[in-house]
Formats: sequence, C-alpha cells, structure tokens
Amino acid sequence: MTETTGPTLRSTPLQYRVPEPGTRQMGYRDAGHSPRLRVALTTGDDLLARIPDSDVATFRGDAYRRLTPAEFARVDAVYTQGLEAACRWFTTRSGQPCRHNLDSRTDPIWFGRNEVAWADRMRTVLRPRPAARRFPPARAVGPTDEWLDILGLYRFLGGFVAGSRGRGHTVVRLRGAQAAFLLHGMRLELPPDLNYSVGTGMTTVRLDTRTVEWIRARTADPVDAAALATMLFTGATAVELGCVPRVASTGDALVFTGPIGYSQAADVYVWVIPPAARPLLEDACAYRENHPEGGLKLFTGAIGAAGARLRDTAAHCGIALPESHHWHRSWIRQSGLLRGQEQPEYVRNTDLLFGLRLVSRPGPERGE
Repeated sequence: MTETTGPTLRSTPLQYRVPEPGTRQMGYRDAGHSPRLRVALTTGDDLLARIPDSDVATFRGDAYRRLTPAEFARVDAVYTQGLEAACRWFTTRSGQPCRHNLDSRTDPIWFGRNEVAWADRMRTVLRPRPAARRFPPARAVGPTDEWLDILGLYRFLGGFVAGSRGRGHTVVRLRGAQAAFLLHGMRLELPPDLNYSVGTGMTTVRLDTRTVEWIRARTADPVDAAALATMLFTGATAVELGCVPRVASTGDALVFTGPIGYSQAADVYVWVIPPAARPLLEDACAYRENHPEGGLKLFTGAIGAAGARLRDTAAHCGIALPESHHWHRSWIRQSGLLRGQEQPEYVRNTDLLFGLRLVSRPGPERGE
C-alpha cells in the first residue's frame, strides 16, 4: 500500500525560499499573512520525481526534452490515457465524434446537462444552498445551472482520478485531460501549483479490492469500515467526516454541504467513491436505514472525539491514515474557483501542438 506523508501548517514570511528536497512551499493566495503549507511528496510514486512542473501548453514537450526515452514513454502512456478518457467523456455526452480540429469551436458541454435526475436529487438534499454565489458565473447561464455545473465539475474531476496510483499519476493524467479539453474548444483550469496540491489523488491512499477486503475482514461494524475507507480516499478531517448526512450517498459519490460556519455560504462537497469502496458505503447506508436511532449522520459513532475511534479502527486494521486536509484547500475545489476566469488564448506553438498530439516533435527548449 502506498503511504503518504502529508503537510504540516507553519507560519513563514511571504518571501521566496528554495524548497527542501521533495517539498515545496505552497500558498493559496489568501489575503494577509496566511499560513503556508509545506507538502511532502508521495513516497513510492516514481513518476513524480521527474515530471515537469509545467502547464498543459508545454507539459508534454518539456517531458520529451527532459526525460530519458524510457521515462518519457511511461509518462506519455499515462498522459495519453488521460487524454483518451476525457475524449470518451466528451463523446458520450455530446454524441459527436472527436475530430480534434483546432479551427472548430464546439458548444460548451455543461457537466450537469445529462444528469438531470442526479442534479434534482442533490438539489433536494442540499435544499439548495447559495453555493453558486461562490463561483464566477458563466455567460448566459443562470445561478441554478451554474451551481449544478459546479457539482458536475467536482464529480468529473473526482471520478477522473479515483483509483490513481499516486500524485505523479494524477498530475500526468490531468494534463492529458486538459489537452483533451483544448481539442474540444474548451478549457479545464487547474491550480497553477498542481504538482504540489493536496486532496484526492494527491495526498490520499489508493483503495483497491484487496485493501477493502482487508478492512472488511478486520471490522465488525460496517459503519466503522465505511468511515475508514472514506477517510483513506478523501483525506478529510474528522469534523468533515462527522458532518456527512445519511442522505449524501448517490451510489458513486457523497454530496453534501460541509462545515464552514455561518458567516459564509456553505461549501458543497462532492467526494467520488472509488468503485472498490462502494460496497462498504452501501453496507453502511443499509445499516443506517435499519437502525434509524443512530441519527441523521452517516458515520455516527465511527469517528469519535477528535477522530479517536477512527484512528483506533485504522490501527486495528494496520493501516496508516493519510494527512487530513480540509476540502477548501483541495485542488478540486480550487479548480471550481478558477472556472470561468478569462484567460488569453494559447499561442499555437509547437510545444502546444505536440501536447495535443498533432505534431510528432516539440520545439526546442525555451530560451534557446
């Protein structure tokens, strides 16, 4: 099982400092002198150490120039998987084949358009909260449409990296997805410090069938098993886990409004459940339905004071918990905040065309 070492909060002056090996200072552009995070990179993910810290316009070209042929082949295989998976997603929703013509401009594909039943159910569950005001509105789109689209964006991103083998795999796959979006005339904006972000696929633990069966065999209570699995694939805090309502589960995701306080609009959480973990969540939901005296929260009794019971469950299973990070710091939520920002058009340089797999070689190293 891949172990992760997460960041710890520390206050530092807002000045540049050379990162220590395997770490990099990361801020979130908050006002004032906010704490910064020092993120330790995932161990055992040999893709990460060598992949470039570049955006989608130059990522594949930089990788081609800087890696050995064998290393580039491995990175490019994951990049291509991400590109092709995103193209399949577009094809399924639009019904149109992928033409990959940069001169064409397709109509935007709203994430929630083809999931009306799911969106209506979530609107009932969330009642709906004024979360849409937290995001830049898209042109000619109403607040409710924008709100549902943000839910769909979170769901897409979470599902896209569910089961990722580590941070490097996640980053490379997402760069491929960004290339696919550009090929379809749209942008997928991701945080500029993506390589060093926190959240699903970055600082979480990969859940496979073997791990799930290991947890199931060593926990007598299905709610304990589901709570442990959820913490592993989300890296959520004990407070967040304790706030998940029984009605949050949609089968493949947990959608709810999280604890952020009364002074701000409630944050909408979308935690996509990896396929291997879904039986555990289904068992927990069924248990709650048969034992309504447990209250309205899904993980009642499984978290404990400051997460003590959850840690005991993990220790009993011999599983190391990942470092906890609040949802508002996760790369998925940061992507939602970036959505709709005006950006200049990319120059059609050889690097970008190579990243979109439209030419066979990239341009020379920048600066040459």
